[in-house]
Amino acid sequence: MKIKILGTRAKIKPSAKGYQNFSGYLIDEKILLDVGEEKFLSENPEAIIFTHFHPDHAYFEFDQAVFQPDIPHYGPEGNPNLPQQEIISSPFKIGEYSITPFPVIHALSLKSLAYLIEKGNKKLFYTGDVAWIEKKHLSQLPKVDLVITEATFIKKGGRINRKDDQIYGHTGVPDLIRIFKPHTNHIVFSHYGEWFYEDIPKALDTLKNFESDQLKITPASDGMEINI
Repeated sequence: MKIKILGTRAKIKPSAKGYQNFSGYLIDEKILLDVGEEKFLSENPEAIIFTHFHPDHAYFEFDQAVFQPDIPHYGPEGNPNLPQQEIISSPFKIGEYSITPFPVIHALSLKSLAYLIEKGNKKLFYTGDVAWIEKKHLSQLPKVDLVITEATFIKKGGRINRKDDQIYGHTGVPDLIRIFKPHTNHIVFSHYGEWFYEDIPKALDTLKNFESDQLKITPASDGMEINI
């Protein structure tokens, strides 16, 4: 599988060359995971899969505009701006790709899914934004070749909010490494928060310092391509 990283910026004001687009990941020039920028559609994907409907993952939510692409598109829940989407509730296939959804805790009022994408013997896990993944779901995740996840907060614990018995927000990079290290030898971090733009060279070094003999860390940039 070839993964082209189209966008790496979280829903924040800071921006920089190479780290200015909102979220989007293109698999083998066929499957587009999240559409944070309308221009991503010029890649001519054959299908679109959304993790959730925050506007940095679904650009049309900024303006509350109806989005009706003429290709199959899938998401975790109904959305009035996506009248033709197919709602995901179980594993499905797109051509030679097998896609398995994993429930993710992220937003208070939106449903979120991560996706295990398999092609032959290659496995990619894309999380979208994460406050937490329950152990009963994470236990179903096999060893994968690559995890793409978020780096909104560099500090342990991230920023987790709570309302009644529900948590929401973003967990931190150290927590995500702890979660996914048993499942992969390679993590790509993207979806950068404000901390990253304060000193980008330092931020890149900080991420790489989490690397070990057992775990490769790749800080993503707009336009980067990775093969697994």
